[in-house]
This record gives sequence, structure tokens and C-alpha cells, in this order.
Amino acid sequence: MKYKYNPSLRELRFSFNHRLRQYLLENTLDGVQYFVDPTRPKWERVVWFLLTLASVAAIVAIIIIILDKFQTEPTITGLDIMTDHINIEFPQIFVCFDWNHMNYSYIPQNEMYMYEALYNWNFEKHVDLKSFHLIYKNKNNFRKIFEAMSPDCDSLISDCEYRGIGTSCDKVFTKVTTSVGTCCKSKNLEPLKIMDISWSFEFRTPSATFPLRFYFTQNDSSPFPSERPVVKVHFPVNVEFIVDITYTTPDIRYLSLRQRKCYYKQEDVNFNDCEINCFIDKLYKHCKCLPWFLSFVDKTECSISKYFCLKNINIDAAQCNCWISCDHVSYSVREIQKSPRSVNRIVLRNWPTALYKREMRFGYLDLLVSFGGIAGLFLGYSLLTSIEFGYYFTLRTYCGAVVQLSRKQYNIVTVHVVEKLPKKVDINPKYYQYVD
Repeated sequence: MKYKYNPSLRELRFSFNHRLRQYLLENTLDGVQYFVDPTRPKWERVVWFLLTLASVAAIVAIIIIILDKFQTEPTITGLDIMTDHINIEFPQIFVCFDWNHMNYSYIPQNEMYMYEALYNWNFEKHVDLKSFHLIYKNKNNFRKIFEAMSPDCDSLISDCEYRGIGTSCDKVFTKVTTSVGTCCKSKNLEPLKIMDISWSFEFRTPSATFPLRFYFTQNDSSPFPSERPVVKVHFPVNVEFIVDITYTTPDIRYLSLRQRKCYYKQEDVNFNDCEINCFIDKLYKHCKCLPWFLSFVDKTECSISKYFCLKNINIDAAQCNCWISCDHVSYSVREIQKSPRSVNRIVLRNWPTALYKREMRFGYLDLLVSFGGIAGLFLGYSLLTSIEFGYYFTLRTYCGAVVQLSRKQYNIVTVHVVEKLPKKVDINPKYYQYVD
């Protein structure tokens, strides 16, 4: 007999319906074959149907709970007490100038108030436009003016010493314009090691330069607009800080950003830059310009008359969707004292005794095992059940349609032979003599 391997849609539909009834009666899922069996009493079928339905509902509910846990809290933070091998990044130090440090000798006396108000301006302050002459209300380009007015770092900072070793201050500090004014920013500070002679950084500032504002940030970051300084000093101080170090295991990188809630270094994004860029975008969208300390090109800097627009913008940093780095260090100041040696000293109080380690609570394999375990517990589901389902409704459905079509073509009929009972059946019992 030759088979026809191109059954019509009708034959395939007929074969599918037949395999569906066959699958329900022969599948390995617990309870299903009982409520589809037409030979069983109706009440029994109803009971088994309700039990099977309750099991399916329980599976779906538990899987939703597990999946939500995986989406929102896939990681867990523990402690790692092995800290002797680590290197600690020293905080990036910003020594920022107040208005009294600026060289404003060439500014006309009647313009002094305007420049001072803008230099000290933040989003919580109001610029009184009535006090400015009309010719100044459209003036901008203050960023370059303030950069030229600010002193050089080598004239402000001297006698630098890091980890107990003297170093040149001009190699350590560079002048930058930040969101909190013009500052001297530290750079090229090597990480601290537990075997170092000292865990401190010292530098001297002339007494005539006080007060100064100190800010601490992570490397490659800068103070946020309106951020309060760590300390505003009027004399040399000793600042003691501690560090909290968090690192993540490599398997977390396979999670999405929304799940892990942190940036990897390879993504070349940090929390501070993300927030400042978000801040800049929202300001420019509303006012079409930026304050002098956020403007990196002249055409985007606001004129004096636009600062009223800047102040009226309410920006929620939580809406920026910025995340911290997966491996990050946070600094906390523990003590500030007047220095007995007329130098500013910033020192790590003690070496950390533990690290925070973020690792996977459960991964994708654990998720698959959890789903399979729950389905197996309530319905007896296994991987072979899926293979069986695919076999019944693909290969077996197609082959059944091919065989049925060929049988019709050759008029082949299946005959089931049933053994016939004899016409006369001896129902009289026979007794046999029992011999002991």
C-alpha cells in the first residue's frame, strides 16, 4: 500500500480531534484521565475535574509569586569578612572656592552684586532682577568669567602628602568648574593598601583663604547641584571617614538592569553623571538654557532674566531612573576636629572588617527547577510530558491523517475479532470427591 503524504486540512482536523481524545485518556498528568473517562460515574468525574482545576490554579498562583520575586528581588546581600587583600579607593576631594577667593578687582563696583549673586546661586535661591540694570538682564557667558576669576590650585594648596609620602600638589589637584562652583579636584590618587604607612592625605592651605568647602565623591564623579559640603572649614581640620564597600558576583550581569538595579563598569555609566545629565535635559527642555555651572557651550547658558525660569522647575531625581555602580564604595564622615598641626588631614579611620557581597538569590536554572518542581508536585508534570504533548499533536496527528487517507483510498477496513461464547454453557456445579 502506497501512502499519500499530503493530507487535506479536513483529514488533519479529524486526526487532531481523535488524538486530542486519545491524549486526554492516555497522558501522564495526574487526575486528567479520570475526569475525561466516559466509563466513570458522573459525580466521580466532577470531583476529579475540580481537584485538577484546583491544582492548576495553585500552580499558576505559586509560579506568579516566584516570578515576581525573581523580577523584583533576584539578589541577596551578604557579608564577606576577607578584607586583607582588597585595595580601597581614596575619595575624590573637591576643595571649592567661595566668592571671597575670586579675583574680582577688574569688575566695576556697580556690577559686583550681580556677579556674586550668580556665583552663589542655587536652585533654592531667587535672583532679584529688579536690582540689576536692564542692560545686564540678557548677559550670559558667566562660566568663562568665573573660571578666569578663580585662583589656581597651586596658589591655594601646598605641602601635599599621601600615604605618608610627600607628593607634588600640582600633580594631585586640578581646577574644574562644578555644580557647586569652581573647585580644585584631586586626581591620580592610588588606592590604599592595608600595608601602607599611613591611610591619610594631608595638604596645607593659607589661613587667608578660609572658609573653604570640602566635598567627597567617588572617582569620576562630581558634587550634585545644591549638594551640601562635607564640611565648611574656617581653620585646618582633621576629617576621619569610614568606607562601606559593595561588590557583586559575576553571575548578576546576566540579569536585566531593572532586576539588578546597578551599572557595571563595562557599561561606562555612573550614578552621578546619569543624574546630572537628567537634570540638564529637564532644565533645557523647560527653559531652553542652563545655569552657568552646567553649561558646557556658550549658546546654552542662561541670561540673567532666565534664572527665574530655572528656579520654578521642580525636578525629582527619582524620575531619572539612575542606578549606582554594582561595585561601589560609599564614604561616611565620622569625626571632624581642629588640626593641631596647621594642615588639613583626611584619613581613613580604620580598615573595614567586612564587605557587602551581592549575589544571585536564584538564577534562571533555579527558576526552571522551581517551576518544574511545583508543576510536578501538583500535577505530576515532567519534561517528558511536554515531549509527549508535542508528539501527540505534531507527528502522531500528521501520521494518523496520512494513514487514514490511505486506508480510505484502498477501502481498508479494520475488523476486530471477538471470541464467541458457546451456545450452551454448563452452569451446574460439579463436585469432586475429596481424598485425604
